[in-house]
Amino acid sequence: MLAYLKGTIEGREITGGPVDKVLLDVNDIGYELNMAHASALSVGAVGDAVKIYVSVAIRETEWTIFGFKSPHERQLFNVLQSVSGIGPKLALGCVGALGVETLVEAILSDNPKMISQAPGVGPKVAQKIIIDLKTKIEDFARSLQMEMDGANGDGSQSASNKLIYEEAIEILANLGYTATEIHQAIKKVKEASNDVDSAEEVMRLSLKILGSAAKG
Repeated sequence: MLAYLKGTIEGREITGGPVDKVLLDVNDIGYELNMAHASALSVGAVGDAVKIYVSVAIRETEWTIFGFKSPHERQLFNVLQSVSGIGPKLALGCVGALGVETLVEAILSDNPKMISQAPGVGPKVAQKIIIDLKTKIEDFARSLQMEMDGANGDGSQSASNKLIYEEAIEILANLGYTATEIHQAIKKVKEASNDVDSAEEVMRLSLKILGSAAKG
């Protein structure tokens, strides 16, 4: 089955929901990919040559191709579907709204409140995700953490920051921000600086980003 596609982005359809569509031209064949909103916007601009990881869902009447920015997104998407009642669109919404790191941390830390912020996921489904996947996700989390530590060049710093970001994410959620808003803000904070000293600093930077997004 397909693992990824390399081609040129020909267009995007922003639906206003958690799942958008990206049209990818691969050797003059157009593939319509269903992608999480955040990934569809950040994978590249129209006209860019890109590599998109994919997973194909086959039903009696249709084939649907789901696209991802990274192999970790694709892997977590597939793992989520091992939970009874979680189909591909709901799995994509979870990964897209929360992001890989946040979703994995929520599962491992028994945080159904964070998971239930994903579109279409209620408290009962969130708890079921945790129960069914906590053991399965541990190896995946270790692999992900090792890659993050390698990229940061400092595993101890990454471990320390993890607790800081977890606290900030929970506070932002309590303030009423959606999982998508929190994920995007935290992602920008991490990109801007890894040297944060406290959850309060992460909060300050995140609120500044969220405020700018609201004005925009």
